Amino acid sequence: MRLALLHADSGLAEPLRCALEDAGHRVHFFEDQRDLLRDASRESFDLFLLAWNATAANSAQLLMRLRSMPGGDSSVMFIACSDCEEALADALLAGADDFVRKSAGSRELVARVGAVLRRRLPAHFSRCTLTDTYPYRFDIVAKRIYVSGSPVTMTEKEFELSLFLFRNQGRVMSRAHLLESVWGSNLPTASRTVDTHVSRIRRKLGLWPEIGFRLSAAYGNGYRLDRVGAERDTTGSSLPRQWCVPGIPA
Repeated sequence: MRLALLHADSGLAEPLRCALEDAGHRVHFFEDQRDLLRDASRESFDLFLLAWNATAANSAQLLMRLRSMPGGDSSVMFIACSDCEEALADALLAGADDFVRKSAGSRELVARVGAVLRRRLPAHFSRCTLTDTYPYRFDIVAKRIYVSGSPVTMTEKEFELSLFLFRNQGRVMSRAHLLESVWGSNLPTASRTVDTHVSRIRRKLGLWPEIGFRLSAAYGNGYRLDRVGAERDTTGSSLPRQWCVPGIPA
């Protein structure tokens, strides 16, 4: 998962960053709140980790600003928190998903991060096929996608990008986020790779409103996949003719 870590002390933040990356996360570290807000306005993250020392005085304001941005549906956790019950309650009431006290070790932090992400993004942790994707069906083991029962020929990266977008329905995903998650790269010069692959999967899967999904550019920074208002068949029968993908039989 892609995490943003805000901590004013890089020395204290380093062991936390290492523990999270050892657990498989990609961590973007920020020492200054202004830098975090700048990147959050144009990038997407799965979770914001905010050190209490850096934000205790204006935690509600920072949370409101993060929630107002394109990726405002991301999880937020406070770390290195004080033992002030009133302040912690205020943080949760302001919209934080969880907090970790200053006395907690790296193992507890990693475990709590995992718990928050599983609650917020369950599709990423399920080994079963995705739900609410009709007329698309994902065979995650075989890395195949079927549209109304018919297989679609795709490259491995096209499949992985499609799966990632469907797992994040309704979320704005920045190009850098897509690159890191699918290609393991954060090189801005490679952003054309994302655009090219998005164009291909939109064409191959027929991701148009007529079939029940829309894949669109979002805020000039990335892409967003949404289910649009169309009745869907949950019985497994054929799609109505107006929902058929060109070149794929219903």
